[in-house]
Amino acid sequence: MVTIKLTRLQYKALKIYRRYDPNGFTARQVFRICWKQWLLMAALALFSYFFLVPGFPALGWLYVGICGGALLRDFGYYQVAFRMWPVTKQILDWKQLSPIRAGVHGRFGHNLIHEL
Repeated sequence: MVTIKLTRLQYKALKIYRRYDPNGFTARQVFRICWKQWLLMAALALFSYFFLVPGFPALGWLYVGICGGALLRDFGYYQVAFRMWPVTKQILDWKQLSPIRAGVHGRFGHNLIHEL
């Protein structure tokens, strides 16, 4: 057995993958996770359109474009993730991720035990 010390980012990514295991990776799950960020970006875009565009057109449209681009970027990332999900599901060892789902981790970091 080999114990792998996970970084905080690796632990978080595996925890997210583990959340998708039972039902697969669906648009509903993505929306449930991301709706707050998307709502914030949409609110910023609307604020920019109604308050900045009339007074400072270049700056207002810049903000609207940045928010729209960020939303489109997110949709693109998730489109790729949906296409890759069958491969990702086959690659991950779901039995090894069970402790991550249960929230079990070491005191000074997150450990993943892997049998060779």
